[in-house]
Amino acid sequence: MDRLGLGEIEREIDAEARERFPGGAVRQVVLLQYGDDPEIEPGDLWVRVVLTAEGPGDYERSVQAFQRDHGAAMEEFAGHLARKLREIRLVEFTPQKTVDREGHGPRCHLVVSERLADARAWELGESTQVDMHTTLGRSGLETLDTLIMAGIADTRADAIRWALARIRERPAYARLGERIQEIDRLRNEF
Repeated sequence: MDRLGLGEIEREIDAEARERFPGGAVRQVVLLQYGDDPEIEPGDLWVRVVLTAEGPGDYERSVQAFQRDHGAAMEEFAGHLARKLREIRLVEFTPQKTVDREGHGPRCHLVVSERLADARAWELGESTQVDMHTTLGRSGLETLDTLIMAGIADTRADAIRWALARIRERPAYARLGERIQEIDRLRNEF
C-alpha cells in the first residue's frame, strides 16, 4: 500500500482509538508497514497506539495503567481492526512513537490476525510455533525479506522453512544425520 492510502486509514483508526480510549490516554495512532519497524514483515501492517506519558520514567507505569483501565476496550479495538483491514497483524500499545536502539521499551501488543496459510498449517500439524522474536540481525532479515519479495516465500517463517528444506537436500546434511544415528547407537551400547 502506498503512504497516501494508508494516511486515510490511519486517520480513521486514530479517530476510532480516541473514541474507544477517551480522556487523553492516546497521544497518537500510527499505521506502520514493512520498513517502518524491523519486526514488520512484507505485506503486513501494524497499528501502534502511542499512549500519553510524562516521559521515559513514566513509560512502564503508563502501559500498566492503560492495560488496567482499558483491557476490555483493547480487545474490542483489536477485533474492530481485524474486521477493518485483514492485513493488520498486530496492535501495539506503547508510549514510544519509534523504536529505540535497544529495542522497544514497555509495550503491550495484541495479535489482530494471522495469515490464513500460517493458521491452516498449524491446525493441520504441518507447523509448530517458534519464537519469531529471535534476533536475526539486519542481514538475516534482509535475506528473508528478499526471498519474500522474490515470491519464493510469503512470510519470514515460510522463508526459513524454504531455507531449511534446501539444507535437508544437501548430501552433507544426510551425512550429519548418519553421524547422529551412529552417536545415538554408541550411547545406547553403554
